[in-house]
Amino acid sequence: MSHQYSPAFERAGRFVAKRAKLVILAWIAVGILVNTAWPQLERVANEHSVSPLPTGEVSPALASMKEMGKAFGRPGIDNAVIVVMHSDKGFDADAQARYTALIERLRGNREYVTFVQDQLGDPRMRNNPVARRQVLSADGTTWYTLAGLAGDLGTPLAQRAYRSVDDLVQQTFAGSATTANITGAAGTVTDMGNAALGDLPKIGAVTVVVIGLILLLVFRSWFTAMLPLLVMGMSLLIARGVIAGLADRGLVPVSSVSAGLMMAVLMGASVNYTVFLVSRYHERIRAGETPPDALAHACGSMTRVILATAATVAIANVAQLTARLAFLAAAGPAVSMGVIVAFFVVTTMLPATLSLAAKHGLGLPGSDRAGAYWHRMGVTIVRHPWPVFGIAAVILLAAASFVPFMRPSFDMSRVLPESAQSNQGMRMLNAHFPTNSTMPQYLLIQANSDLRTPRALADLDQLAERVSQLEGVGKVVGITRPDGNKLTQATLAWQIGYMGTQIDKTSGQVNTDLRPQLDRMSKLADVMSAMTNELGDGDLSRLQQMMPQMLSMAKEVESQLDRYQSLISQMGTVAGMVDQLARMGPSVEATFSALDAGASLSQTLTESPFCPVQPDCVKLRDQLVELRDKGPLSSAESLRESVRAVTGGKTVTALLGDMNNQFKQIRGLLAKLPEMQRKFERISGYFQQLRGLGVDMDSVKTMGTRIRDLNTQLEDTVRSMGEAAVTLQGISKNSSSTAASGFSVPGAMLQNPGFKDLSAAFLQDDGRTAMYLIQSPLNPYGPEAMRLSRDMQRVGNEATPNTALAGATVSVGGFPAINADLKKAYDSDLREIIGVTLFIIFVVMCLLLRSVVAPLYLLGTVVLTYVASLGVGVLVFQVLLGQQLDWAVPAMTFVLVVAVGADYNMLFISRLREESARSMRVGIIRTVRQTGSVITSAGLVFAASLLGMMVGSVNQMVQMGFIIGVGILLDTFVVRTLMVPTLAQAFGKLSWWPSKA
Repeated sequence: MSHQYSPAFERAGRFVAKRAKLVILAWIAVGILVNTAWPQLERVANEHSVSPLPTGEVSPALASMKEMGKAFGRPGIDNAVIVVMHSDKGFDADAQARYTALIERLRGNREYVTFVQDQLGDPRMRNNPVARRQVLSADGTTWYTLAGLAGDLGTPLAQRAYRSVDDLVQQTFAGSATTANITGAAGTVTDMGNAALGDLPKIGAVTVVVIGLILLLVFRSWFTAMLPLLVMGMSLLIARGVIAGLADRGLVPVSSVSAGLMMAVLMGASVNYTVFLVSRYHERIRAGETPPDALAHACGSMTRVILATAATVAIANVAQLTARLAFLAAAGPAVSMGVIVAFFVVTTMLPATLSLAAKHGLGLPGSDRAGAYWHRMGVTIVRHPWPVFGIAAVILLAAASFVPFMRPSFDMSRVLPESAQSNQGMRMLNAHFPTNSTMPQYLLIQANSDLRTPRALADLDQLAERVSQLEGVGKVVGITRPDGNKLTQATLAWQIGYMGTQIDKTSGQVNTDLRPQLDRMSKLADVMSAMTNELGDGDLSRLQQMMPQMLSMAKEVESQLDRYQSLISQMGTVAGMVDQLARMGPSVEATFSALDAGASLSQTLTESPFCPVQPDCVKLRDQLVELRDKGPLSSAESLRESVRAVTGGKTVTALLGDMNNQFKQIRGLLAKLPEMQRKFERISGYFQQLRGLGVDMDSVKTMGTRIRDLNTQLEDTVRSMGEAAVTLQGISKNSSSTAASGFSVPGAMLQNPGFKDLSAAFLQDDGRTAMYLIQSPLNPYGPEAMRLSRDMQRVGNEATPNTALAGATVSVGGFPAINADLKKAYDSDLREIIGVTLFIIFVVMCLLLRSVVAPLYLLGTVVLTYVASLGVGVLVFQVLLGQQLDWAVPAMTFVLVVAVGADYNMLFISRLREESARSMRVGIIRTVRQTGSVITSAGLVFAASLLGMMVGSVNQMVQMGFIIGVGILLDTFVVRTLMVPTLAQAFGKLSWWPSKA
């Protein structure tokens, strides 16, 4: 009895055969129950599909976008749709009205729409051509708006939100000249899910037809060919219901892709297991056993092998749950449950059906026509093992040589057909807008303090400048660069040039306005210098001391004049008093002496050089002269002479008239003396103030020279200002490049209303978070854009130390950055999936074969098969068709290619152990003969089920189906047929170590 034979499974087979009808009815009942109690898989996958993108925990870029959405009032920016509108008539009145209606409807849909960006309707943007050009094409025929959706990208809530927005868009523009499409990542993900689910019926139909034809060719019996299809149909019916029910309750993850992959794998696995069991059943009948015994023997010998192969596929797929990417993790459980269901249906319902069919002479074997061919193949292998091995190795290595040239694509739009709405919308955008404007990257700076300071803004611009110098960066748009260029007024180059212009203007004004005034000051200083050279500090003091004496004498004169006035009045009435007047000569002489004292003062002022330049002093001197020579003093002299004339014979009447006139003039002049004193005191006060300032008469004497020196210095300064202006303007011109222009925001600019409006777009309300948009001409889904996002992160981190941004968190958002995180997580998941899968397969092989050596080289062959099939995929899609492989394809195909390949190897090697008890060479020939037709048929059927995915419209599924199908064919015709037998012969009995043969 072979190591793989199980008496327990033989008894189970006999038990099922005896209760065949009940078993079949039970499975039919289960199928009806799970499909009526639970919703259909397509609906569940559509409502509960996981996101194809990483979560915020896995992707710092996605977390950054969520933070940016919160900071700038755009929650859901990571799950936004772009509504693109196009009309050959342009943005006319009808288009504007419908656009406005759409905006209002979107804002009213608060359940599913988180924000709406309306740059065309924003009053602040109407007079801003730069802002309008961002959303309205240059030819005016295409415009777009951005709307955030509720939920995370690809989740059921996000898909409901997408459908709601799509309905609003279609209703708004129905019957108009404007075409509207929804695009962006949210649109692409939804379209991908819808397309994948829509392809399932077509894929299923094509697969069933192809598998049916292959089975008909293999078994040459309609009934026998229908058996695998019957098992497949029941397995598919039950697995779909079970997975839908569990996924609907959130117990297992599911996606549209995993649903399609599960269906393809389940169809292939169920048919494979059916072929394995039916082939051994036919073999035992040909050996002379009765159908019941042959069926029991087939169950005893093949159920354990089928269990091992099913367990390998199921456990390997469950291991994908360890993946951090939900999209990869969702593919495993669905496939695992499908394979488990297929195992139970094959090992129970199939024996029951065969038992009933045998009673009616159905399902029995025909002649073994292929046995002779596979016998000759076995003989050839054992006679020429190394040439055969060399041929297999060359085929596999040649195919694998294309793998290093693989360039995986992270462009979700390429997964979809061109007719998808999201692709149509993207074509509209690309035709009228630069790619970098609709798919930018974001640089988010989260600081611990307010960034609205000159220093912080200068450091922000320095960070932006360093980012702008990276290869692949087109524009950096933000608070310091609203149009992608530095704020002109904030650049040091502009400020230096402005200073030069103002200095040049000021120097011109000095030449035209100030220099004539300085010339006049020079002349005035010369006059003052001449005056102080003649008038010293002592003269001024003596004049000030004499003023009280002069006033006292003037009062005495006035008193005497009163007496004289009374006397003259009497003389006018009494002519006889003339004699008395004559006797008053001494008194007149006294008065004349007093007036002579005033004449002395007048003489002093006349000789003083100070007095001619002071109007008050000149007036005082002239009045004293007039008093002495022309006025009262002269009149007093005349009075005296008149008195003498009285005695000399002059008439009294004439003399008295002259005297009255002279007295009146004297009184008028004497009345002005107090005012003259006050003016003199003011002049004296001025000189005291000059002394208090440290300016004495000596300083005044040199004032003319100093002012002329100042004039000369001013001429030198003006000439230097002109030279400085030329220099500054030259520096401004030579420093006009962005790298050399510098940056400094004047404090006053921070309060400018325009600057505040700009701040609202790029700075959080509290000023602690800043955002820059990074526009790039690179393909946003290409590896160059992903590399750029990593470079931006590095440069941003390096730019913050020792600046106002020290301690700030710098992060990069946008889909290129998310794809970079996706690739990083994918690489990690792929390594983990490969390690876990290989370990699981190795353990299962060791348990089945109770050996370590054979599982090692068998594992090596399936890995080589996977690499070769991936190479063929690169050759066909990337080299010949010009299509890059989707990023998820290598990981999702690895598990299935390796697991299914291991199944065939386990089937072959387990049979080899049965047949090689006496001789390895003989065992190889017998094993190749007995399993050749079975494994080949199973491989063709499984490959057909996977290749059937190529009729779908989602490129990702097309590529997976092709690579897995090619891998199965390579394993069927190259590895199992040529390589494994030669390796088994080379290792001989060592293959079963450490157990005995």
